[in-house]
Amino acid sequence: MSRKTKFVLTAVVVLVIVAIYVVGLFLLSDVFDFRKKLDELFEKDLYGKDYHPVSDTAVTLTFDGKAVTEQEEQLLGEYFTYFYAGLGELRSENIARFYTTQCIYELYDDLAFRYEAYLAGKCPIDRSYGECTVTVYVTRRHAVPKKADIEIDVEISASAMTGTNTDPIVVRGEKHSFVIDEDGKSPLIKEHTSVRPSYTAAMRGYDKVLAEAGYQRKDMNYTFIPKYTERALEMLKKDNELILFGKEDLSGKPTAECEYDRSTAALTAIAGFSDSGAFTEYDEDDANFVSRCIFEGGIPMDAQGDRYDQWKWYDEELNNARKKTGCSRSWYDREYFYRYVTTNEGFGMVAYETTAGNGELGDVIQLMQDGKPAAEFMITSIMVTKSGQVKDYLVSNNNYSAVSLISLGYTDYRVLHIAGFNTANI
Repeated sequence: MSRKTKFVLTAVVVLVIVAIYVVGLFLLSDVFDFRKKLDELFEKDLYGKDYHPVSDTAVTLTFDGKAVTEQEEQLLGEYFTYFYAGLGELRSENIARFYTTQCIYELYDDLAFRYEAYLAGKCPIDRSYGECTVTVYVTRRHAVPKKADIEIDVEISASAMTGTNTDPIVVRGEKHSFVIDEDGKSPLIKEHTSVRPSYTAAMRGYDKVLAEAGYQRKDMNYTFIPKYTERALEMLKKDNELILFGKEDLSGKPTAECEYDRSTAALTAIAGFSDSGAFTEYDEDDANFVSRCIFEGGIPMDAQGDRYDQWKWYDEELNNARKKTGCSRSWYDREYFYRYVTTNEGFGMVAYETTAGNGELGDVIQLMQDGKPAAEFMITSIMVTKSGQVKDYLVSNNNYSAVSLISLGYTDYRVLHIAGFNTANI
């Protein structure tokens, strides 16, 4: 090989190395600029005037269920401690240190975390808390070379300063799925998905923004997505500001022959939160749970008509056999429940859909997503202004106890007012 050829090859190699270095600096600067911009964004007007953060939040965390390694437990323990302490103090900080470099899931989780802290600070009631206990139930752990696939349920009990009652806020059955990268000195999170409402809202925000640009989430990579994060956050905040708990004129709405015991239904939703008893077995167990609470409030099961007109758990003889065919779909399916309560005439429940401002204790709220009910709750407390206008609800189901409706991050509600029940076909 001639001297000239060697010189040319050496020059090419040097240029390639320099180019890679420059591109690397450019990509890293995008990442650092993105995180800096997010930090600056959240420092400005993040909370409302009623923001009352606590100085420190004590988190007690325990692990249960299937075994995880000591390093995995340390990583997940630090993650959940940081997460729930942040929500208790209503602060939002970048959680990049728990994730592998340039991880898309870090961006999703970061947006969800910040949006939830924003919602908690914006609530008309104080959602901060000074201490909480977190139990992590490891339901599945599958290890493959250099990574671990872990599914967990989380239960949290927090002493929140809502001024409404002395009972702690309880959340259970909050599902997470992690893929942990163990290829390195210490493990880091490579993937994370969750059914937590704020996480779902973050995905919804990304989907809307990316759709505007003609993309889908699956088309994105780490260096591309940050360009849309600020827009996604602003869109979520704007959607939330559109929530209006307005009232409507209820004259002309259906009335009932017999009263509904709203207090008993609401108390059942709170006291029965920890034990659904015999009323379990179905995927949409939030609707199943709410039906049970309504039944405890005195609304009779309806076995009349064909199966599409019924609302019942037991079989046709109304015994406690719990036959699979004995439970009507309206008892445990959100959409069928809605159809039943808004169309039933004569015997049984009398109910109708109304605006969010007309909700009463024991009424049902369905959270809507893409035109379908994504979750179902019972109203267990009502926050009102001095003039009597509704400003927030505390709602409960089989997974959440006395949680703020606003803090769930949904912007589309379907409120079902239960007027009572009729005892005859009238």
